[in-house]
Amino acid sequence: MNNGFSILELLIALTLSMTILSMAITSVTEGASVSKKISAKQDLLESLFFTVDSIKTDLTKCGMRLQEAIDLFNINVIENTPVSFKLTYGLSSSLLYSNIYKGESSLILDENESVKKNKKILIYDPESGISGFHSVSGKEKEEIFIKTPLKHDFIKDSPVILIKEIEYKYFPKQKILKKKVDSGHFQPLLDNVTDFFVAFFKDSNSILYRIEIGNKEQVRGYIFLSNLAGK
Repeated sequence: MNNGFSILELLIALTLSMTILSMAITSVTEGASVSKKISAKQDLLESLFFTVDSIKTDLTKCGMRLQEAIDLFNINVIENTPVSFKLTYGLSSSLLYSNIYKGESSLILDENESVKKNKKILIYDPESGISGFHSVSGKEKEEIFIKTPLKHDFIKDSPVILIKEIEYKYFPKQKILKKKVDSGHFQPLLDNVTDFFVAFFKDSNSILYRIEIGNKEQVRGYIFLSNLAGK
C-alpha cells in the first residue's frame, strides 16, 4: 500500500527540480547574452556599411556641376586633414534671368525651385572672369535675396550654381565619426570608431580613406574624383 512520498523523497525531488530550473535559466540567460552581442555587432557592421556608402556617394559627387568654375577660378572643392574632409558640389544649375549690378541684394533665376534660405550659391561670368559665393537670406516668388550685396556686375544668362557642402570629421575622444551638411551642426554617423584616416592625392584627383571600429573591423576605400578629371 502506497502511503505517499517520504520527506526525504520530496527533498530529493525538490533539489532535482531546482537544479534543472537553474540550468534552464542559465542556458536561456547565456543564449540571450550571445544573441544580444551578435545583434549589437550586426548593428555596428550595418552602421559601418551605411557610413561607407554615404562617403562613397558624396565623394562621387564632389565637384559636380562646378567643372567650368573650377577651371576658370581654381575653386577648391575638397579640403582635408588626416581625420576629416570637406567637399563641395552643385545641386542644380540655373541662369540669371536679367542683369544684376554691384551693390544689389536680390536676383531672379530662370529656375529656382531648389533654392532655399541659408543655401549657398555661386554666381560667375565666364566672359569677364568674375565670380562670387553668396548665402541666400530669403525668397519671395521669383526673387531671391542674398545676405551680402554683390561685389560685381553680372550679365543676363550668367551661370548660378546651387551649392552643397558636406564635411566628415572624426572625434577621437568620443570615438565618433560625425557628418555636417551645409551650415548645420555635426551629427553622429558612426560610433565606436577607433581609427579614421583620410588622404587626398591632388595629382591623381583621388582620395584614400580608412575606418576602423572596435579595434577590429576595418574598411579601406580609394576613390577617383571623376568630376575633377578635366582639371
